[in-house]
This record gives sequence, structure tokens and C-alpha cells, in this order.
Amino acid sequence: GLGQDGEPSLPEVIDTSDSEVLRMSSALPTMWLGAQNGCLYVHSSVARWRKCLHAIKLKDSILSIVHVKGRVLVALADGTLAIFHRGADGQWDLTNYHLLDLGRPHHSIRCMTVVHDKVWCGYRNKIYVIQPKAMRIEKSFDAHPRKESQVRQLAWVGDGIWVSIRLDSTLRLFHAHTYQHLQDVDIEPYVSKMLGTGKLGFSFVRITALVVSCNRLWVGTGNGVIISIPLSEANKTAGIVSNRPGSAVRVYSDDCSEGAVSCSFVPYCSMAHAQLCFHGHRDAVKFFVTVPGQAMPPPGSADSGSDDPPSESSDTATSEPKTYLVMSGGEGYIDFRIGDEGSELDGLSEQASSQPVAPAKAERSHLIVWQVATPHE
Repeated sequence: GLGQDGEPSLPEVIDTSDSEVLRMSSALPTMWLGAQNGCLYVHSSVARWRKCLHAIKLKDSILSIVHVKGRVLVALADGTLAIFHRGADGQWDLTNYHLLDLGRPHHSIRCMTVVHDKVWCGYRNKIYVIQPKAMRIEKSFDAHPRKESQVRQLAWVGDGIWVSIRLDSTLRLFHAHTYQHLQDVDIEPYVSKMLGTGKLGFSFVRITALVVSCNRLWVGTGNGVIISIPLSEANKTAGIVSNRPGSAVRVYSDDCSEGAVSCSFVPYCSMAHAQLCFHGHRDAVKFFVTVPGQAMPPPGSADSGSDDPPSESSDTATSEPKTYLVMSGGEGYIDFRIGDEGSELDGLSEQASSQPVAPAKAERSHLIVWQVATPHE
């Protein structure tokens, strides 16, 4: 697992020797990497990023890392959370950390996500809500009534958290503050409709990747199918909210800026507008990553030939939509409109040499990239 903390960067120092020392301090932004053997590494994300600043060996595999308000939480395969903080000099102190045990029988802490100023952990069939500053468990509740279930992914936006269950095709929405179960969405019918039950064969639909990006829930499945579902405030399945006098009115906070996750917004899935992508992977979708940016400048844009960013004060910069690149990673690529025709012969070679053979094109890891625009509201 890896995580990045967003401390503000300090101004550059002119003297090169002092500058290098200062920029190598972990008081500046850092990148954290966790290994299967329990080793935790902290690198600078400012300068000389190859050099490890701090390292420590924890007692089990590291499965997830998150940063929130001056704390880094590291989830281990033995059901414990290691919580790190900065020392008096502002650098991260890896020697003096707090261990929080989520209880027996011990299982892996499969996933974590920051939710406002708390951290939600998926542990067995439960969700544990951790208060990072107090370093204590604030709440735990069942994410799924079936005891043998396991929470697999968590995706947060606004006042809602979408939860996936291992080996399951159903997503469950919970409220960030009341922990109320708000919506269930089964994606199996959508995948079956696209692939046809014949093509699915014995491979049942399960959710293997999940992320919220551009006000949409991106869902990756074990069949390599990717579904993008718009999120809306109104729960379409619960009927239309009345506008007559006396009906509920939602009041948004004054500081609710565009894209801010602190807004009061419950992200119900609008399944009527769900989109299945014809481009997918041959095997399970392993992960999603979202970054600001665009694949190429829009045609005819005034500064398309320039490397300079548009000035912040210009009207065009503020009125243009923000663009993001959403990437999915997985083994192989397939266009579901064409199917697997002829792919069995891809990359097959007659020689049975002992030399390691490069994987066939169909089996290589692929990134699929979408460019998504979010209009200003």
C-alpha cells in the first residue's frame, strides 16, 4: 500500500547545501510505501526521491496506508493498525508509534479510507471507525449481515461511503455520520446484460476495484468489466422528493466550493444512467487511479502550442471544466463488442525452450485511460 501526505511545501533556500538538507527533511511532503514483508519506507516527494528517509519493520504485511490531519495509519494483515505522528522537529517519527488492535479472531484489515476527519477500516464483515487524533475506535458496525463476509473496498464522497464485499456483486451505501444503510446496488444484471450469461460461464460477477471520481462511482469486476455510475443527491429508487410547501429543504454549508468533499451530499447511485464500458480487461480489474490532467489539449485552444499554464486570473481558466484522467489496471485488454475471436493464438510460440518467454500480448498488464470533464457548478 502507499499513501501521500499533503503538508505545504516550504520556500526554496538559496544556499545549495542547506537547501538539499532542508528538502530531504521528512517535515516536507513524503511518500510512504508498505511491503508484504512488513517493511515501511518513507521517501521525500520533494527531492532525491530514490533515497529512503526512514524505514521500520512492522510485524506483518502492510495492506493499506492513509494520511489524515497529521497522522499516518498503516493497516496490517494481523488485524492491527500502526498510527504514526510527527516528532518535535516536524519530521515523521517511525520509532514512536501507537498500535491499535481491532479485536480477535485476527484477520487482515483489507481496506481503509479517510472519511471527513475519521478513518473507516474494513475488517471481516464489519466497519471500524477510527478517531486518528485520539487513536481509538469510535464505532463498529456490520457492513453485511452474513458473518463470513469480508469488506473488500471503501469509496467515500460527501456524506456517503460505498462498500463492496469480497466475492459479491452488490454495493452497499452507508451514511458517514449516522452509519445508516441507505442503498443496495447489484451490478450483476448489468454485466450479464453486456456479456450475456453464456460468456460469463462459471465465473460469477464480483467487485474487485472501486473508486469515486468526477462525481461517478467506477466499479471494476472480476470479469474485467468496468461500470461507471453517476452519483446524485436524490435516491431515484425512493421516489421523487416533493417540492410542495413544508417539504424538506437541504441547506448547504457556505464554504461548499466546487469539488469539496465536505459538502452535505449523499451519493446515491443513479443506475438508470449507469454506463458499461466496451473496453475492459481479460482478467479482474485490479485498481483505479485518478489524476488531474488531459490526454491532449482541446482542439483549437489558444494555448495548445504553449507549455505555459493558463493564467489563473483569465476568464477562460475559471470557466473551462476541470479534466481528469481515470485509469484502470488489469491483465490483458479486450473490446467486449468484438470478444475473444482469434486471441487464443496470440503470442503462441512453437519453441519449448527453457528461456523465460515474454507474456503474450493478451496476457500483459494494461492500463485503460479515460478523459473525464467535470463542469463547474
